[in-house]
Amino acid sequence: MVLHIRITVLFLLILIGCGESGRATQSVLPTPEVTYTPGEIVTDSQGYISYRVGNTPIIITVPHDGTISPSTFPNRTGSTARAENTRKVAEQFAYFFNINSGGLFPHIIYNNVSRDKLDPDLNQMDAAQGNSYANLSYGTYHSFLQTAIDTVEAYFDAGVLLNLVEHNHSDQRIELGYLLSASDLELSNLQLNSYSSQSSVSQISSISSSSFAEVIRGYNSLGTLIVGKSYTSNDVNYSFEAVPTLDNPNVGSSDYSSGGFTISQYGSSNGGKINGIDVATPFAGFRDNANAYRALAVILEESVKSFYQENLGTIIY
Repeated sequence: MVLHIRITVLFLLILIGCGESGRATQSVLPTPEVTYTPGEIVTDSQGYISYRVGNTPIIITVPHDGTISPSTFPNRTGSTARAENTRKVAEQFAYFFNINSGGLFPHIIYNNVSRDKLDPDLNQMDAAQGNSYANLSYGTYHSFLQTAIDTVEAYFDAGVLLNLVEHNHSDQRIELGYLLSASDLELSNLQLNSYSSQSSVSQISSISSSSFAEVIRGYNSLGTLIVGKSYTSNDVNYSFEAVPTLDNPNVGSSDYSSGGFTISQYGSSNGGKINGIDVATPFAGFRDNANAYRALAVILEESVKSFYQENLGTIIY
């Protein structure tokens, strides 16, 4: 599939200069049409933000694994923990997705800047904290993401956006965030069904033959599919716990990441066809070595494919 899509970011970055105040300025020109080739990586002129172009309904965002520390970006306040090797998870996901599908690609947007300088999984003020240069990179990240979303919505009936983040909670499991709180997940399935419109996967549940509660924690929910799979990497067998699932429909008294800015901004609680899920993982045993992050990627890839196809009745590959 050759994608004809429009983008503004690269051309604006070329024209960046400094005004009299020493702050970054930019000119605005008419936006040309650009053809992207699925699988290619498009990067801004400084290498701060990258976009691996896709041709499927799957989008992955990697906001917290950057290591570049630009001197023009002041240090941020707030959470600055790196989600180390989430980029590796995304890359391995794309590798196995491409092989298994016979040549298809997910869309992937990477922030290559250290989180103590930029956090694009926040609103712009908190992400860049008023710095002009950081604002430009924030805009590039979200422009690439919007390009991916526009492409998915143009070609597919529904899309899935996985936002790969981290958690340091005591329970060593994958926390899947759908903009539902821990107390929401304590509800019965009948009660939970009434929360569909506030969830970041509202759209997929509206066209699925399954109920909303089943999409979140039923037999074909993403969490249940994940825990039902395993993968052996270099003679080490991996399987992962997750929440919510059919067997663990709520989180009890444990800490839980219910979802953040990216899925609240782009998920289908705001309408549209994009169903956003925060995938928050611990480091140890999940991303701390090549065997672990490869296994995590393989299990995620298989599970997301099944989640999409079982709930929509549409085959990705």
